[in-house]
Amino acid sequence: MIIRQSRMFLQAFALSLPVVMTVSAETCETIQFQQGTNSTTVTGVAPPDSIICYTITTAIGQTVDLAVSGTNMVFSVEGLIDAQQKFQFTAEQKTYRINVGQLMRAVAEEPYTLAVSIK
Repeated sequence: MIIRQSRMFLQAFALSLPVVMTVSAETCETIQFQQGTNSTTVTGVAPPDSIICYTITTAIGQTVDLAVSGTNMVFSVEGLIDAQQKFQFTAEQKTYRINVGQLMRAVAEEPYTLAVSIK
């Protein structure tokens, strides 16, 4: 029984590797704001087997508000938070990578709206 469980774990791990490699190889879209504004929204469609990547560049001390809407949708900020629908944080001077995707993989693509505010 232990051998069977180990084999199942190894198979699941091996199957997840191509997805991880695909995600890390993606390029990110930079979120930019209209002149004179501090917030924007981005809309898209998340595939069932991957993520959509965005970046924002902040100055130290800025407050960043993020919110994603859509069925089954979450975002993660690399090195900061995983699988959230809303999150606020005080930024460092750096570029943050925001990954948007489905919480539970569906068989179809899912539309979403990502709201970003930096003050």
